[in-house]
Amino acid sequence: MTALAVHIFGSINLDIITSLEHLPRPGETVLASATARLPGGKGANQAVAASRMGAETYMVGAVGEGDAGSWMLSRLRADGIDVGGVAVLPGVDTGTAYIAVDAHGENQIIVVPGANAFLRDSLPVSEGVLLAQLEVPVAALLPIFTKSKAIRILNGAPAVVEGKTLFEHVDLLIVNQHEMAAFLGLDAVQGNDDMAVIAGAARGLLFREGQAAIVTLGAAGALAVWADRHLHVPSLPVIPVDTIGAGDCFCGALAALLDEGRCLEDALPYATAAAALCTLGQGAAPAMPTREAVEDLVRPSSTDRPATEYALPIKKPSAASLS
Repeated sequence: MTALAVHIFGSINLDIITSLEHLPRPGETVLASATARLPGGKGANQAVAASRMGAETYMVGAVGEGDAGSWMLSRLRADGIDVGGVAVLPGVDTGTAYIAVDAHGENQIIVVPGANAFLRDSLPVSEGVLLAQLEVPVAALLPIFTKSKAIRILNGAPAVVEGKTLFEHVDLLIVNQHEMAAFLGLDAVQGNDDMAVIAGAARGLLFREGQAAIVTLGAAGALAVWADRHLHVPSLPVIPVDTIGAGDCFCGALAALLDEGRCLEDALPYATAAAALCTLGQGAAPAMPTREAVEDLVRPSSTDRPATEYALPIKKPSAASLS
């Protein structure tokens, strides 16, 4: 593994997206106005987000040997992602996600794991950033997280119960409110507009000193939580086209920023802005913004200081800090 890079262990899916006026209720048939075939999967989405933010990005995953797998690999390569760690499995279909999006940008998703279910463990990561999600077997992730010396980030999505076995081995856990409630065994997090209440609940996910958690809050931004404090970063106001992949964009962008030496507090506004920009495009991977677009959105309009003071830093030869 190359040092100072983002290493993604995760899912690779073909997304079938349908546009609807409203999402179907149980037993209801709804006519779609359009359909699209786009690259996706949480792992692949986060890899694209990290690469477009400027990180050297390595993908570890699995696809089937058919046309869908070949197409997905070609799309990842086109984004500058090293796919040498992606296994091509005979006799297995590439993972597929069936996504319905309504007129307000809300979505429902059904995932058929396919080749993702057969992902096996890989070499540990000694430096840089390791980022994984729970659309692949926890058994494959556990040895990687326990042996790696890189900054270890887990996006706890979907909220697979056995994923909690990884929590003590991560440096940073990223969940949304629904996932946090599921891992804590709650129906919902009470007072979900009170950041202190959310932070208090999120601390129940921390297992050891030095860990941090981030709760993504959709249009309300993101909340970073440590054992002794929390920090809320509001989102930027946008009118979304769809919200598919916004969480993945946040994770990938944040990993890229931490890899190049940003501390968590400094990285959060940029990652939150990236997620907001992602909602302005259709689909997941295709909507991931470039670094330049994120910088343009976040950079203040004031001319009192030179523009270089607002630019993101170049890659630094040191590990990032989560404190």
